[in-house]
Amino acid sequence: MSDSVRNIKNITVLMAVYNDSAYLENAVKSILNQTHKDFEFLIIDDGSEDSAEEVINGFKDTRINYKKISHRGLAGALNYGLKISSGDFVARIDADDLSTPDRLGAEIDFMEKNPGYDVVSSRSVYFKDPDKILFYIKPPEEDEMIKRFLNLHNPINHSSVIFDRKKILESGGYNEEFKSYEDFELWFRMKDKLKFRILPDVLVFTRMREGSMTRTGSKEQIRSLLLENARKKMNTAGEVSDKRYWKNILFWAEYFYGKKDRAREHFANDISIKKSLAYINTFLPGKIFQETIEYRVRQRIQSQMSGRKKFRQELLKLLK
Repeated sequence: MSDSVRNIKNITVLMAVYNDSAYLENAVKSILNQTHKDFEFLIIDDGSEDSAEEVINGFKDTRINYKKISHRGLAGALNYGLKISSGDFVARIDADDLSTPDRLGAEIDFMEKNPGYDVVSSRSVYFKDPDKILFYIKPPEEDEMIKRFLNLHNPINHSSVIFDRKKILESGGYNEEFKSYEDFELWFRMKDKLKFRILPDVLVFTRMREGSMTRTGSKEQIRSLLLENARKKMNTAGEVSDKRYWKNILFWAEYFYGKKDRAREHFANDISIKKSLAYINTFLPGKIFQETIEYRVRQRIQSQMSGRKKFRQELLKLLK
């Protein structure tokens, strides 16, 4: 803990909505029911064509600031929200996810006691409608490991994050050319300018659904970003171990975000059991291969071992 503290008073919870009326009520409730009560709840309706506006107008809470705009995509809607928000710090929530009641309080408390951090998030539990717990993720917690993780994956759940608004705006905000993985691109681009922390508490429940952008959006942009970085770092690496690390990133970036045949081209360097199993997976038919990646076997096994009953009880409370 730092010897100095900061007093965080101005908080905006930022939600972008686009045809999410089926899930919106519980997501909004989860924010309004926070134990930390003092915040602006800025909801940007990105040109929804369903009953999202009606759902939001059903809440009579002065903290809600509802704005409807022409459809711009998630990154565009979030940038608009960042520009008009009143908070010095912004907490994100997607319109189909759920925050535990103590989420804002826990994150604000940490940031006040540790003023060196710019971005704070938490662990999360993934679920499927109506109330089936799928798995939970234990990402790296400390800044150094989070930044290393960002060379391949985004460990920061967008619906659990709170960040310094000014620093994100000064960076140009979200890249609107990214129609998916916009948060990954932001943290990757800013990783040398921000200090990160992921709290070891489950503060968010993330809904997995077929129409979500992370499942339907293009992976090509994030693939290109990761490969370009890996090649550049590999070419300038002085140590053999560093070169081997970046060669492995080339394989895994193609495996998760590119083409399975292109991943095989990078297999021969530093072979391991995990990598060998992944290599075998690349010979599966395309649809089965993608389902294998999305299934997240390791996380599901961990979730089977502990916590499922407790997590389901918490989820049911949030879905009331």
